[in-house]
Amino acid sequence: MWIFSAFLFGFLGSFHCVGMCGPIALALPPKGNTSFLLGRLMYNSGRIFTYGILGALAGIFGRTLAMAGLQKTVSIVSGALIILFVLIPFLVKGNQSAFLYAWTSKIKKMFRRIFASDSKLTLLSIGLVNGLLPCGFVYLALAASLAMGSIGGSAGYMLLFGIGTLPMMLAISLSGQVFNVRFQTIFRKAVPFIAVALGVWLIARGVMIESHSCCQR
Repeated sequence: MWIFSAFLFGFLGSFHCVGMCGPIALALPPKGNTSFLLGRLMYNSGRIFTYGILGALAGIFGRTLAMAGLQKTVSIVSGALIILFVLIPFLVKGNQSAFLYAWTSKIKKMFRRIFASDSKLTLLSIGLVNGLLPCGFVYLALAASLAMGSIGGSAGYMLLFGIGTLPMMLAISLSGQVFNVRFQTIFRKAVPFIAVALGVWLIARGVMIESHSCCQR
């Protein structure tokens, strides 16, 4: 179930996040002797790898909580946060915090340096940095991955989330254009329902987990 939800969440989330990552995918430069297709695959591989690393970091925290007997609570809270993120618009559309603004500025500076470089790894580097851009859906996926309770499970969840974004992002970079607005709108409308379903699943998963601690038998 979690494998399917991770991929589907990434796939549908890519229609929502195309506004931020789409221009980057369209602006990717040809570098060195790398073929056009290989270069775009390198870029997307970089994004997905970064998501996996973020998942592993979340997994370290999640495993610590699980060992403390809090996996049940983590799953329920993660599901509730995802639902709140969807149901409370101002959490998504509010003004960007000073921290996120400063972080985004740093990412943009990194992009300028990488785009100006002439390395065979330029496209891979762009993807790696792209994965660090502030994104609500990445945060939601990380919240879900936290509930996996292990480093491998959290990293795997985020890798599958990233793979789910691959069809849309690869299609944009290969076609050189963003898909029809009406087509995007149809999928965007489905995203909140998928997110709520994921949240409900995490809550139900948490309820079904038996409470325990590291000191109990």
